[in-house]
Amino acid sequence: MKSENIMKWYSKVLAKNKKEIVRSAVISIVITFGFSIWYFIASKGFEWQSISPIEVPILPLIFWSALVFVTSGAFLFRKQFYLFLHFIFVRALGNRELHKGVKKIIWIFLIIVTIYAVTKLVDLLNAGISFFYNMAILVLYLSPPLGVFLFVFAVIIFLKRLKPRHNRG
Repeated sequence: MKSENIMKWYSKVLAKNKKEIVRSAVISIVITFGFSIWYFIASKGFEWQSISPIEVPILPLIFWSALVFVTSGAFLFRKQFYLFLHFIFVRALGNRELHKGVKKIIWIFLIIVTIYAVTKLVDLLNAGISFFYNMAILVLYLSPPLGVFLFVFAVIIFLKRLKPRHNRG
């Protein structure tokens, strides 16, 4: 029997680090928004600010390896790329060590590409968050009651999504 509580190694690594990354991003955004409201209350004018609440995570190599394992590594496996490598290096050339070395080089390359892609994704997310943040501050600046209403509404929606849902039956 297979227990549903048993997670594979890569699922554990990704789940553990996902919570930390999301938590730090939410805290950063809330603090930034709080400082902006304080700045607004102190009667400063509106000024477009570029913010970067999400940092590229500095995580252990096992996290990046797990991410590669479930993304590009899994894709290459499904496309039988590793079987093709095995055929070339082990069956055709008879060199198992060369096969292992080539796989290691490919894996390191995939990790580097994944880190680069995550960096670019974080930059894109920061640009989007910065835009919506500045738009929210502009609405707060132009119409304080509307801005406060929208902020309270967004917080209520966010808190409702955090509440655990109970399954019936």
